[in-house]
Amino acid sequence: MPTRRDFMKVAAETAVGTSICAILAEDVFAMAVQHAFEADSSKASTHAAFGLDGLHGEAAKKKMFFGSATSEDRIISDIPYRTALVKECGIIVPEYEMKWDIMRPSATTYNFADADFMINFARQNGLAVRGHTLCWHRALPSWFASTVNSRNAAQFLTEHIATVCGRYKGRIHSWDVVNEAIEPTDRQTNGLRNSPWFQLLGESYIETAFRAAHQADPAAILVYNEYGVEFDDTIRTDAIVNLLRRLKARNVPLHALGVQGHIRAADKAKFAANMQRFRTFLREVATLGLSIIITELDCDDTGLASSITTRDEGVGGMYGDYCSVVMNEPAVIGIITWGLTDKYTALNSTNPRSDRLPQRPLPLDANMVRKNAWYALEYWFKNTMQRPRQTITSVAEERVAPIQRLRCIPNTQQSECEIQFTLERSEDVLLRLVDVRGQDVQILAQARFEAGEHRFMLNYAAFPIGTYLCILQSPSFLVSEKILLQK
Repeated sequence: MPTRRDFMKVAAETAVGTSICAILAEDVFAMAVQHAFEADSSKASTHAAFGLDGLHGEAAKKKMFFGSATSEDRIISDIPYRTALVKECGIIVPEYEMKWDIMRPSATTYNFADADFMINFARQNGLAVRGHTLCWHRALPSWFASTVNSRNAAQFLTEHIATVCGRYKGRIHSWDVVNEAIEPTDRQTNGLRNSPWFQLLGESYIETAFRAAHQADPAAILVYNEYGVEFDDTIRTDAIVNLLRRLKARNVPLHALGVQGHIRAADKAKFAANMQRFRTFLREVATLGLSIIITELDCDDTGLASSITTRDEGVGGMYGDYCSVVMNEPAVIGIITWGLTDKYTALNSTNPRSDRLPQRPLPLDANMVRKNAWYALEYWFKNTMQRPRQTITSVAEERVAPIQRLRCIPNTQQSECEIQFTLERSEDVLLRLVDVRGQDVQILAQARFEAGEHRFMLNYAAFPIGTYLCILQSPSFLVSEKILLQK
């Protein structure tokens, strides 16, 4: 197993940072980044680095992604946090903004303001978005119990999903369609949770939710999200695998399993004893043709001594052990932590330490300083195998298809550069020139382009000589080409 010294050594070797040119030129972002285009061009992106300076930069080299759950209030109020979020992540997950009790103030109305903010923030900063969650037994609005019954439940579920997914069609990388449907201790058929949805519709609610999501947004990766799969609970894991098999057998549009990854540093020995069982579970899921996303990773430090050094080393060690399993499974295509910084971890309220000290379960501390957990993740992104693009599922591949190669042909005698690209279908396109730091130099075009070949002439006489990136993006793709502008 890698030690803390190994993690620090890797960090030191990459302290200069990774060139944005080298990464974007490989088009490793095309699998994950989707953007919404607004009519107001004044809101065009001024994002600095597409998350490529941080953990997502290392993940992207392996055709993986890294991101974090976040919330509107933190983004608005905390500038250092917002800066760290954009630097470290390539994808974000709204913690609350897309749950039923936020989005459905009444049975007949929707509140999109908070979710819209998250979508627009992501677009303005070059980030992808995971939707969380379309169907869950918790976070239901107060009117639900008195309004939804067995006669109308399917209609409420279908209409909610159609409305929400339809609004954000083409702007969501993946949806947690159904969350935590398994609970064997409830003693229901097939180990299913005795949730309100199950009580009203039986197991059929799961299939109904996935089919509605796929119909509303056929390009999104659809995920079944679960917890508690890391240890010796074969009743639970068997129930999950059997549910996935039943859904696949009925050709339900299911593309990935989300493994939440809520772990405890004090369980290090227990985890070590169950590593092989955990590997077996992941491989069983992979044999069903599903990708796997670690969706809510954090590491509870209760049970460890109060020393910060002890806790950070314990948490970092557990991250390393966990990644030694998941990063060696090629079906695992991305890791998302449930929060990026200890400053905002929910564990302080859901499972506080007995000594009342703030928990330290995440990659960054409360001052946005990288900790052992960060270096453990970096180590494993660097040392895992590269994922083949097809592990993102054929649905995601459709996002890349509409664009043929972007070409940039400089003419040094006239200080001009001809930009060429071909679209296979009509697209809302943003064409930008970006410097090597990722800063926007000029918005070259922002409009709807019809299918066919397009040419655009850039006069760069007023620009400093040097290396730039031409970036072409739409709601369904992102490609780039490095240009050396000389005079």
